[in-house]
Amino acid sequence: MTGAGAGWCARIGLGMISAQAPTLSPYAIFLRTRAAVSAARYPPALNYTIAVAGYAGDAYVTNHYRGYYSRDGGKIFVDPISGEEAAHPHTPHGVNFRITYEIGWNIGAGGQLGKGFIPAGRPEASADLVGVPDLSPAYMFGMPYVAFASPAPVAGPPGLRTIAVVGVGAPAYSVAFAGTATIGGSETYELALTPLRDPKDNRLRALWVGENDYLPRRAVVAGNFTVAPMVDVPWTIDFSVVNGAPLIVDEKANQPLFMSHHRVVRDVSIAFDDVREADAAALTQRPLFQQPVSDSTLIEP
Repeated sequence: MTGAGAGWCARIGLGMISAQAPTLSPYAIFLRTRAAVSAARYPPALNYTIAVAGYAGDAYVTNHYRGYYSRDGGKIFVDPISGEEAAHPHTPHGVNFRITYEIGWNIGAGGQLGKGFIPAGRPEASADLVGVPDLSPAYMFGMPYVAFASPAPVAGPPGLRTIAVVGVGAPAYSVAFAGTATIGGSETYELALTPLRDPKDNRLRALWVGENDYLPRRAVVAGNFTVAPMVDVPWTIDFSVVNGAPLIVDEKANQPLFMSHHRVVRDVSIAFDDVREADAAALTQRPLFQQPVSDSTLIEP
């Protein structure tokens, strides 16, 4: 990950074994990580590039997309046309057919006539390797505490007004200590997480957090995004910490992805490059959009 703004630059390296053992219980470490992630402060908005890469057959393919994230409401705007497709527009090949039909009932008595069509040809594969990434580098895989507006005043010290309540609820994971490692120059605790409920939603399975700041440096999740085949394979996520705020460096699929149109995509990685505080000039380029949800859109739950 590279950044143009001062301080917004970090790298993740390979893990190495460290010897220091924790003094806190594994679950207490996980709670401190949740608190540290919840307390992190990001710029009001970020500009970045999303690089989606992998092997489609024998060809190594990379697609680059411009992205914009606004902290206000967590809004994400992405250019749905990758830089590669903009430079070399995708041209459909062959001929597709569709069958048009009309269905009517009680036409003479004021009934209705319905019209429609059914695709009969084989749809073409998408120009995107695994879909358009509607993603933000500030996504934290369910680690932040959920804050919600208080429905009624909560008793507290005189003169203090309650703005929000943090919801904790029952534990979502059983947490065990799995060792220590050095990742990207940071000494980390490795935690093994087993979901106690909703395993499809509580996806964390392993987490490496800094011994000093408890912020995440690496995670393994049981599935990613919201559609198959991404939700069906484990992914490894690497983070950097910039100005006290954790950001995703890249997300790697740990197994091949069996896509539609009989395509198999291997060694898939989704990297966030050139992450920086948003600048007004970026909004004067090709328009960015909030993506409609479809089977070809990569979104986080």
